[in-house]
Amino acid sequence: MSSTGTVTLREIWDMLDQCAPGHARDAKTHHWRVTFGDRIFPTLPSGEHGARKPGQVEIQVGVVKKMARELGILECAKRTLPQLR
Repeated sequence: MSSTGTVTLREIWDMLDQCAPGHARDAKTHHWRVTFGDRIFPTLPSGEHGARKPGQVEIQVGVVKKMARELGILECAKRTLPQLR
């Protein structure tokens, strides 16, 4: 588990698998684009340059909350990721 103010990318993918079944993630140059149904979160950070170890990248909690709100899965995300509570 990551520190209090961050969530690892692996934790985010696990949460999305549970809370947004059928979502799509598309890697861009400096971020991920996540879609779920007709909702889009276009700018999930891919991590600091030079520190992109798959799944270990840490993303700020505020960004994860914003993504969950945009995708309409905030309540499920809060149940899945204690950092969001």
